[in-house]
Formats: sequence, structure tokens, C-alpha cells
Amino acid sequence: MWQKVLTLSPEYNYPVMLKRLTADPIHYINTETSEVKIPVSDGDKKEGILLRFYDSADGVELEISGRYVSEQNALQTAANIFLWDRPLENIRQHFLSTDLKPLFEEFAGTPLVGEFETYGSLMKTIIHQQLNMSFAYTLSSRFVHTFGERVGDVWFYPKPEYTAELAPEKLQELQFSRRKAEYVIDTSKQIVEKRLDLADLKEKTNEEIIKTLTAIRGIGPWTAECFLLFGLGRENLLPAGDIGIQNGLKKLWNRDAKPSVEEVREMGQQWSPYASYAALYIWLSTEF
Repeated sequence: MWQKVLTLSPEYNYPVMLKRLTADPIHYINTETSEVKIPVSDGDKKEGILLRFYDSADGVELEISGRYVSEQNALQTAANIFLWDRPLENIRQHFLSTDLKPLFEEFAGTPLVGEFETYGSLMKTIIHQQLNMSFAYTLSSRFVHTFGERVGDVWFYPKPEYTAELAPEKLQELQFSRRKAEYVIDTSKQIVEKRLDLADLKEKTNEEIIKTLTAIRGIGPWTAECFLLFGLGRENLLPAGDIGIQNGLKKLWNRDAKPSVEEVREMGQQWSPYASYAALYIWLSTEF
């Protein structure tokens, strides 16, 4: 067994971050002990890696431990998910001179955190599109619990090779619509057939990725933007058409009606280059 302790920025607001992660039923989160387990693959090995956050005199400490997968692989996976190298204090200071100041005071230091698996992020986002959040999580959980793999306390999404072979009727049994079932299966087939390379996407610009993804049947701008945010951790992305963001701004701006997509985009110019954090904090204001 190996164990590693890292010192994070004192601003790293892990309590709010962990609370937000509890929204997804497939996650292993213990908010009382500030623990989370993430799925990590290392060749044929799979393991739920334990992360424990706690406060110390030096700031926020993070203890990471595992047994079967390599320490290097686990640390890199965790860093890609929890993005602890981002300048959270600089980001907060940037927003203190904008209309989002109240949110960045209330939720100060809450980090942007990615989905635990890149392929899982794309599948989850496709599944969640045009659904209320409660049923969206029900549906994505059914997908993982039925076709994924459980290793200890941690769930892994099914591999694209497995999903690509499913018949739409198998997903319809879980209450997927026929079209959504086809979108999930067809996108997985594109990945298997190398027509869509998720690893290659990481090297492309936001605009290139949106163009690539929206060319796929069943993937629109919202899905592509949310994948950029939570699948790739891009820091300057604002899904202006998201209902949660529009409702959050309606409340913050004390409006009778939701702002238009154009209004959100126009206001979002002042939030650059950290528009992703604007989106996150607006969502936080509606969730908590």
C-alpha cells in the first residue's frame, strides 16, 4: 500500500466541493470525514483511490492512498479531476470587481472539479441533456449500475466497447427515450471506431472541440460546453443556454424574467478568463 500527502492552497474550499459532489449518487463521498474515492485504471488494474482532505497549520492537506494501481497514475488522475493547481485566490480577486462578487464571497475558494472519467463525463452529459436534475441523475445512475463495474466502493462507467454493442431496447428498459439510447450507443461506436478520439480532443481549442462534438448526432452546444467544463476542466467556458445559469442570474440580478442567451454571453465577457468559475458559482447559488 502507498500513501502520499500533499499541501494544497489554504483557499481550497473542499467542504463545499464535496457537498456538491454528493449530488451524483454513483460517487463515494463521506462529508463527515471529508473523504472521496475516485475510479482509477492502470492497465488491467482498477481501484477506488481514497482522498482525504483536512486542515492543518500549513493550509489544506490532502492524503491520497492506494494499493494496486501505481502512485504516479493515481496522482495524475486525481490532479486532473480536482484541479488543485488553479490560482483560486487570483480567481476570487478577479470576480470581486464584477457583479458576481456576492457569490465569490459566499463560496470563496470552491474549486472547479471534473468528472471522474472522461468517457463517463460525455455519456453522463448526453444522458442529462433536456432532463430535470433529479431524473437525470436517476437515469445516469441506472446506466452505470446496470452496465458499469463496481470495484469496492467505487463505480466505473462501462467501456465504450461495451456500450457500443448494446441494443437501444436495453437502455429503454431503464427509461431512456429511444433517441437518447441511440445517441449514447452511436457516440460510443464513434469512439470505438476512432472517429472520435477523446484523448486527442484534449489538445484542441474550445471552438474546435465544440465543432467536432456538435457534428455528432444527439450532441448540441450545451452538451459540448458541459463536456469542456467537466470532462476537460477548461477554465473559460460559459454555457449561456443553461437553465440553471439563467435562473441563478435572474435571482442575482433581481429580474422578473430569465436573461437571454445573448445577455449572458455579453455579461460573461467581464468574467473571462475564468468564465467556468462564474458558471460554477452561479450553479452553487441555485443548489445551496
